Amino acid sequence: MRAHRSARRRRWPVTLGCVAAMLPLCLTASGATAARGSAAARPAAPTINADYLYSQLYTMSKAFSYRISGADGDPRTVADPFNLPPTVNGWQELFRYWKSHLTDRRANTRLAGFATATDHYFRRAGGYRFDSDDAEVTIPGGSCAGQRVLLAAHPDETPVPTDIVGLIDSGTTSGTTGFGAARRHITGSNLGNEGAYDGLSGVALTMAEYHALLDWYAATGTYPKRTLKVTLLDASRGRTGDGRFSREGAAYYADNLIPAGPQGQYVLFANMDSLGIDYPAYHLGTEFFWNNVAGGGVGPWFTFVKATPTAPNQAYPDTGTGSAGANITANSPAIGRLRTDLQAAVLAGFSQQGAKYNFSVPLENPLRYNQTGQAPNPYGGVVPTKPAYLPGDQPRYSPVRDDTDALEDEKAFFDKGIPGFTVAGVKNSNADENPYGPSVPDATKATPVIGYAGNQSTFQLGNNTPQPGMTTTAAATTAGDTVVPVAAVANLAAGQPIFIGTGVDIEYGQIRSVGTAGAAGTGVTLMAPLARAHPGGVPFTVDENQPVGYLSDSIEHLNYFAGGAPHGLRPQQPTEGLKRALELPAQWTSLLLAGDGYLGATTRPDRPVAYFETTPARPDTTLTVTFDAGFSRDAKGGGNGLKYYWDFGDGTHAVGKQVTHTYHRAVYADVKLAVGHGRDWGLYRQAVAVDGPAGGPPPTNPCGTFTQDESARLISAARKGTDQR
Repeated sequence: MRAHRSARRRRWPVTLGCVAAMLPLCLTASGATAARGSAAARPAAPTINADYLYSQLYTMSKAFSYRISGADGDPRTVADPFNLPPTVNGWQELFRYWKSHLTDRRANTRLAGFATATDHYFRRAGGYRFDSDDAEVTIPGGSCAGQRVLLAAHPDETPVPTDIVGLIDSGTTSGTTGFGAARRHITGSNLGNEGAYDGLSGVALTMAEYHALLDWYAATGTYPKRTLKVTLLDASRGRTGDGRFSREGAAYYADNLIPAGPQGQYVLFANMDSLGIDYPAYHLGTEFFWNNVAGGGVGPWFTFVKATPTAPNQAYPDTGTGSAGANITANSPAIGRLRTDLQAAVLAGFSQQGAKYNFSVPLENPLRYNQTGQAPNPYGGVVPTKPAYLPGDQPRYSPVRDDTDALEDEKAFFDKGIPGFTVAGVKNSNADENPYGPSVPDATKATPVIGYAGNQSTFQLGNNTPQPGMTTTAAATTAGDTVVPVAAVANLAAGQPIFIGTGVDIEYGQIRSVGTAGAAGTGVTLMAPLARAHPGGVPFTVDENQPVGYLSDSIEHLNYFAGGAPHGLRPQQPTEGLKRALELPAQWTSLLLAGDGYLGATTRPDRPVAYFETTPARPDTTLTVTFDAGFSRDAKGGGNGLKYYWDFGDGTHAVGKQVTHTYHRAVYADVKLAVGHGRDWGLYRQAVAVDGPAGGPPPTNPCGTFTQDESARLISAARKGTDQR
């Protein structure tokens, strides 16, 4: 089946003639209707509302703490006795808030009426008692509903240790041996851990991008051409043996929720990871790093824009048909076009933000460390500014690069050759992510506390800060080595997860044993051989979360690291540094999403929008399939009074919003749906691979559209079929 899917990708007719920076031209080409009012009053492109973005981040971080997936009761039952209060585990409450908000017309214009929230439950590994959920909001496309754009983030925060899982699964609420004890451990180990940087910042970005897009469509009198999906990829924070995170929700989605046929394929996967401590935020609201306050010279945080590779690499190797590298090669034209459009969108975002903020950023830190160049003391109300958003800043601080480590949720989608990208802030403190000045010594760069705000995040927070094992390789290693000579063994122990190297060359592993010192350093034996070579002198560091009880990933600390203060004039107000660091990637992402090759824009519907999905999405091993047309809407976004007519592609028909049909044999069925409201009808089709049929799909358009004659025949049959009932 993988070989068939790879072949089908070659036939994806993805048209990327317009890029985000040329949106008005794209609208003209798509035949979109004009909005009411003067042309000057109509926005040429989506614009991020930075206040809305921050308000969502602040609200969620203060209301829904910890968010431990699979440990907050049955997600289908709010009244489940194991559903903890949101101040202890806000996983369930966050999901309910997110689904409600994205489908609220008051919050996101009347176009939110076209949005449908769905849940895709799965059980994560490790003995969890309760399901996790890839929650999703879908707006069906107006003229090419069969192609999809996925905007994603991960919502969960802290992995649950094995002993806590056992307490949760005990079936008792005992405070000694059951759920009561687990609740106490969760609270104690995560006190104040809002996950404002890790997880929630990415979720807030997706909400702001969705908000900007719907505002833009409403203002221009248009509607998305392709189907938009906004998704919470759950259970990303489970630990694997080498210290990395498991990303189970992304794997479940990519393996189970993408149909096999021509319709339902993804033209873009956009993943928002941990954001907010990146360009154009300056360290502590100054141009100085706290390890180097005397000399200065440390630039803003680095922003990682990791895209689907244009060719196989070490993270996505080509090992034959169906492998990640082979899938990437098969879909290389679409990937190449995405890379071109992504680069154009990032540049356009820099230009837009630069014009908005006069190509500058304030250094608003009100503190003073008696170092030249810091905020004046006493403070006189004048905030110094530094240049920002310059054309040269984009390649320096936000370059578009191949994904070479496959660390975030993008891996499961890039493995299938889907064009896309992950955008994230700092992950490791090294010269690649923090562009140090040439005068800063290596010793200054190599004294972090690991795991403060996200996976492998590293910071030196002050004197006498608890530190994990940190050293360097004492000699070069080659791929296949299981023993790594290191310069020192302080705080290294068997079983610890570690990382070796920096930037794109970083590699993860786990210590089997620690040897004794010798002339060539100390030998550390790893659980598995190295995948690549590393020179001598690169970091060899324990991949450890923040010291318990030391600091937490709160909205105040996120503001502090970005802007040098816990917040603005009021607790709900961001520092300018944090607001800018969130706004920039959200702005250029929204520009890309709106481009004609992705969501695009088409005429606002004047008849029903028909769309359906199946359960299972990939009915590979069953003859029975459930078809759900509940995503369909009338021209105003309402769902009442609609008529539904189904042609299952095997000579049988049915009516109803949700129907279940059993086929008599394995077949690639051309399933057709007609949705009526009054005298108007909307149509959609999808080729469904039932029970693993042999051969390829029928020659249906990937957009799920019909010829004029096919439309007339289906509408005629639908009128007769629904009138009889």
